[in-house]
Amino acid sequence: MADVRELPELRAFRIVFFHCLVIITLPVLSFFTSKIFLFDGLLGLDTIPSNVYAAGIAVIVLHAALGAFIYKAYFDTQPKISSKSD
Repeated sequence: MADVRELPELRAFRIVFFHCLVIITLPVLSFFTSKIFLFDGLLGLDTIPSNVYAAGIAVIVLHAALGAFIYKAYFDTQPKISSKSD
């Protein structure tokens, strides 16, 4: 059973790993979903403009994911566990 207080290294690893997965998967998913459903399907664009617009959407999503990671890293308010014993 996991301890209520998680080790700081494990907690940091889990946060970084989660954000790495988000940074890798969300732009790829947003590229293909916007290309297939929005630009090819709904708007009926040709291949090259559809790819360019979908890449633009993926870049915006990537920057949002990176911004979320930077915000989380900068404003992390978890109390630090002291190794000093009284």
